[in-house]
Amino acid sequence: MLKKILQPCQDNEGIALIIVLVVMSALFLVGMASLTNTSTEFMISQNYRQGVGAFYDSEAGIAEAIGKIKNNTAILDHDGGPNWTVTTSPTLFQYRYYTAYDPNSRTYTITSEGKDLTQTANRRIFAELRRSFCAADIKSPVYCGSGKNRGNPNSIHGDSFTPAWADDGDPNNNGSVPCVTTPNPCISATNPIDMDPDQMITADPNDVKYNAKPIDLVAIANFCKDLPLVMTSIPTGTIGSPTDTKVVYINGNETVAGTKTGYGILVVTGDLHISGRLEWYGIVIVLGNNFIQTGGGTNGIQVTGAALTPNHFDIRGNSDIQWSADVVKKVLNDAGDPLTVVSWKED
Repeated sequence: MLKKILQPCQDNEGIALIIVLVVMSALFLVGMASLTNTSTEFMISQNYRQGVGAFYDSEAGIAEAIGKIKNNTAILDHDGGPNWTVTTSPTLFQYRYYTAYDPNSRTYTITSEGKDLTQTANRRIFAELRRSFCAADIKSPVYCGSGKNRGNPNSIHGDSFTPAWADDGDPNNNGSVPCVTTPNPCISATNPIDMDPDQMITADPNDVKYNAKPIDLVAIANFCKDLPLVMTSIPTGTIGSPTDTKVVYINGNETVAGTKTGYGILVVTGDLHISGRLEWYGIVIVLGNNFIQTGGGTNGIQVTGAALTPNHFDIRGNSDIQWSADVVKKVLNDAGDPLTVVSWKED
């Protein structure tokens, strides 16, 4: 009888033991899963940090390459074999990059490879940048669609003059160029260029070069318009200085009377009429139908650099246009580099 009474109790003790073992096993599995999940999340987080570090290093390589392009110090890949430039700060960054340039499309291609500081993760970025214009596009002191040079003494000098404040030290910029370039063909002696050869001074074989490559003056003007601290009128006196060139953007027609001097880039979206004296060191761009100087005596337009218009250029009486590649290059560099990112891809 006693055995029959105690038997259910013994059976319950066995079940409790099994339940305890099952619960402990479940808790063990939960703990192991938690430890595994924590370890996995740590590895994911570590890989992410390393990947981000490698990506940032790749971006640092892109930034350095763009800086060198803007400063004209980029080492370009011409033979198809990568000319790698390696970081000079290995304790801060780990990257290398190379730069190629297509002169037909004016596109720079930068390939930058970055690693995190543990040398574990790798990233590669491809960037394409296009230059809408550059100083090398301007190849003469006067660029126009048509032009007249009337009266004496007028002169257009294609032999380069380099003032000391603009000398970039590059002797290749100090040569002789045509006095006038035009994208139009030579139809006759008076169309589209009617200028006295005796008033054009250059050692270049051609005083006037026809069928020249067009210059996108609108692109230059639009770039100048969007620059910060752009002046919108020509004040009396001197604008800027050799060490502080300015950009003047005038939306509409402009008449210059009296004597005014400037250093930098002058853009007039309408017609420019000079009835007094304008002495300008840099680039003068006129987008309107007429770029006319009518001053006489000691007045007139005196440009050291280049005078550019897609339409008609007309000077009369005591005027002097003096070519200076170094001045053109300096004022454009001072204004900034018109590089536009056209594509960006991470590998």
